[in-house]
Amino acid sequence: MVSEAVRGEGAVLVATDGHRIMAGAHPLADLAPRDVVSATIAAHLRATGADHVFLDARHLGAEFLERRFPGIARACRDAGLDLAHEPIPVVPAAHYSCGGVLADLDGRTGVPGLFAIGEVACTGVQGANRLASNSITEGLVAARRCAALLAVELPPLAAPAAPRRGDAAIDPAARAVVTAATTRHAGVLRDAEGLTELARTLAAVDRSTAPLDLAALETTALHTVATLLAAAALTRAESRGCHRRVDTPETRAEWQVRLVHRLDRAGHLRTRTVPVRTGAGELVVA
Repeated sequence: MVSEAVRGEGAVLVATDGHRIMAGAHPLADLAPRDVVSATIAAHLRATGADHVFLDARHLGAEFLERRFPGIARACRDAGLDLAHEPIPVVPAAHYSCGGVLADLDGRTGVPGLFAIGEVACTGVQGANRLASNSITEGLVAARRCAALLAVELPPLAAPAAPRRGDAAIDPAARAVVTAATTRHAGVLRDAEGLTELARTLAAVDRSTAPLDLAALETTALHTVATLLAAAALTRAESRGCHRRVDTPETRAEWQVRLVHRLDRAGHLRTRTVPVRTGAGELVVA
């Protein structure tokens, strides 16, 4: 988050040769929305083969940076960097995902007793791009509504379900494979070839070699989310919001639907579409 915070105060993104990479990429240049900035950086890295760009805040002055960003300045020093006197190497980071567990604005999901609010939930509030102000508002509103619901409809207590014979988990040693492949092929910029390769890599991961401990469950959860993400990104053959397909850069009207993917216990993927409302209030379906 260094880039977003410091860019807001006037820092600029530059390539290794010093030229500003956001100049001409958007009318707001370095103050462009973060999905635009991330995509521009990613495209630059692809084109040049570089592994980072630089955030240059030197013109803001040491006194201002220390006063306005003491934590960031300290973190840079801890990493051996001086925010006030040298450009800082940065790369786009995938720190959020649009979508999530399908839920209503009271937090109900399709699983009795399971509620989801905030960034884990998919309610339709975010649309195809996630804005920080939307996230905060949705979290506050949905949390209050869910609390009011639970005050009158609290599900009965039940003992935790014991693992069943045949439940599969993924060895934590596979975690690096899952995360590296997902970052490479389903990051800021995507295409059918990379997403197909990601799906193939994930399908090859053995799901029956680990005991059901916490590390294995976390790795299995990451693998499940990555599998659903790859399927969603491959199915949606268009670019919309922060979903950027370099092989299909246009936004297509027929994809103005919500895709709901479900992975069953046998690993079979099932997909359906859910209508969404347009600004005029009518329903659009696939």
